[in-house]
Amino acid sequence: MSVDWSNRLSANRSCHVVLFHFRFPKEASASDEQQYILHNLAESFHIQISERFNDTDTFQIETDSIVSVFYGTTREKIASFINTLKPMLKWEKTRCHITIAVGTQSVRYNELGVAYQQVQEMAKQANLTEETQVIDKLKTTPPLLLSPKHEQALSSFLQSGNAEGAMQMVSQLIDQFVKSRAAFQAYQHLANLTAAKVWITLEPLHLEAAAVEKVYTIIKQLYECGTVQDYLETFTKLFEQVAAFIKYSQKHQDPTAALVMDILHTRYSQDLSLAYLSQLLTMSPAYLSVYIKEKTGANFSDHLNEIRIRKAKELLIVTEMSIQDISMQVGYANITSFNRMFKKQIGMSPGEYRKHQISQIHKVK
Repeated sequence: MSVDWSNRLSANRSCHVVLFHFRFPKEASASDEQQYILHNLAESFHIQISERFNDTDTFQIETDSIVSVFYGTTREKIASFINTLKPMLKWEKTRCHITIAVGTQSVRYNELGVAYQQVQEMAKQANLTEETQVIDKLKTTPPLLLSPKHEQALSSFLQSGNAEGAMQMVSQLIDQFVKSRAAFQAYQHLANLTAAKVWITLEPLHLEAAAVEKVYTIIKQLYECGTVQDYLETFTKLFEQVAAFIKYSQKHQDPTAALVMDILHTRYSQDLSLAYLSQLLTMSPAYLSVYIKEKTGANFSDHLNEIRIRKAKELLIVTEMSIQDISMQVGYANITSFNRMFKKQIGMSPGEYRKHQISQIHKVK
């Protein structure tokens, strides 16, 4: 969100920014009750802060955040005051989880936007416990990356419509998060990775608009989760919906064509050829070529390249692998051929696609 401070804040003086961020259970997200709680807390914070400090601004800035700007005081005094609020906020944990992020340094008017972004990032360091948390340091947290084993397993579960397998794997990851008191951003990153894999899995099904909207609605709910239970329930719903679409598609597919597509999906990184497949299926290459085109609407090489590029799209989003390594992993020995095919199918280079998709993911949040 782009914040317009000009109509809110006092003259150009040095100040400190504090963010109060609220995570509500998903069923209370954007509800009237949520807004009532935020309004009352904003008023309460304003009164208490005004009694302690002479020059401040406190206001609700988003649907889940309150900001206070302190002028003419020190960060130490602000942090000390913030800690006195924690006992008062204990009763709120039954309705929402509160994280208070205290900016790391004083800023001037033209730096307020950057300071606000900083406290937003700091708030993401909170874990999903029910206690009120005060964050006063900005940690450098490495991005959560699924291990190759987890990544392959999740892709396989999604592509086969195995909702139970996918959920079991994600549940184990979330259990690790809970035990290690992982930051909120770890859960968000897992949501990002899963969403990318879901869209890439469903892309070849060419779903109707209503079906796409169903999936989009569930993925959007992932970014509204405020508790561990919210994440578990929403991931379950998402995987079950994906599995329903996959199984419907499989049920209406020709058995031989389904076998060919399964081979392509699982062995795309190998040096596959129509001759090899025809020998495996005891058909002539010419007949198999016509058969594939008739049953699926595209020929063998088009399917293979589409699957390879689709996998490359996933790796570009969910990993930090180099484009050269991705090219080789999806079956292209020549990076020039990979770049040419990628641009032909997607309309932009692999590097451009990676940058664009990552920016889109952050927009959804």
